[in-house]
Amino acid sequence: AVAPSALDQNRQWHPCLGCCVAAMAEPGAASSSAAEAPDNAGTTAIVHRAPVITLSSGMPLGGALSAGYRKLGMLVEHLETRIHEMESMGGGHRITAEWVLREIDKFSQGLGKWLKVAGDDKSEILTHSMRCRPLTEFKVMAEFGAFVGYTACRMGREVELTYQKGYADGSILYEDSRLQGCNRVTTMEIDPIHACIARHVIDIARLSHVVECWIGQVKDLIPRLDEEYGEASVNMVFMDQRGTTFHDDLFHLEELQLMHPHCRIVADNTVKPGAPVYCWHTTHSEHYATTNYTLHEFLEASIEDWQVVCDYLGPLAGPRGRQRRQEQQRREQALSAGLNLQHVSNYNGHADQN
Repeated sequence: AVAPSALDQNRQWHPCLGCCVAAMAEPGAASSSAAEAPDNAGTTAIVHRAPVITLSSGMPLGGALSAGYRKLGMLVEHLETRIHEMESMGGGHRITAEWVLREIDKFSQGLGKWLKVAGDDKSEILTHSMRCRPLTEFKVMAEFGAFVGYTACRMGREVELTYQKGYADGSILYEDSRLQGCNRVTTMEIDPIHACIARHVIDIARLSHVVECWIGQVKDLIPRLDEEYGEASVNMVFMDQRGTTFHDDLFHLEELQLMHPHCRIVADNTVKPGAPVYCWHTTHSEHYATTNYTLHEFLEASIEDWQVVCDYLGPLAGPRGRQRRQEQQRREQALSAGLNLQHVSNYNGHADQN
């Protein structure tokens, strides 16, 4: 067997990732966290060492760790190696969200060509969608499907830059923003390993004060948005989970009235693997103004994909919405005139016939 290099021996995982991998790896995979060492007096003292878990130093990755987790471990190892190199050269201050996004892009173009994130043209559409929507206090951006935290970092950085610009030009007062609450990005992930990696990437990007990662199924976490932030609290949604559940999750948002009027919804991978019911609903529904963008898959020029961008116009949009508003106005006028509920019902029916 070839002995690991000095760089491999010194390369360590983030503590939370190390604990997660050590718990799932085979016994003996990680080095002991406590060892006996003799002191000068001849007695034995317990010396605690942090567990060193490396991918290239021979750690067995069989058993519970699948091939997909091993690949994601390569991404984490790449980021940790680059951080160590930056800090050794005195460039630790240059580790920002933009730096993390560039490193993930480089990894995807090289060793990690299997890594599919919303980069390239897809990131341009997402960035434009965020910049053209005004950030409103008490509102939150939601992402369904965190994966490795790539898009969450991009969304969180846009929120951070918007506030920095507002503080600089005086359009946002720091004291007021603290009292009224900052725009937050809430990303959801069903896989706990993916969520752990996403949280680690968000920590590296120094965006933990803006971005929060929840673990669980989207259908179970959508009600938590209502509990945490209240009705009409979501002003943007990025859907990147399983395409066959896009429409169900959208109906859930509508049912709980979580989307603020003119909430923007960006759905990725609507052609491959596909979300036909969602595309049909958002295109034909009178409650959405929808644009379908056709573009190629990330780093795959021969594969076509769609991103569906739609604005939620509200529950009273369209002809039916106008009819409901007119009925409500007639009801209010009749009540103000002193009519009882039976007269109001008869008045509405007579107005509809006319």
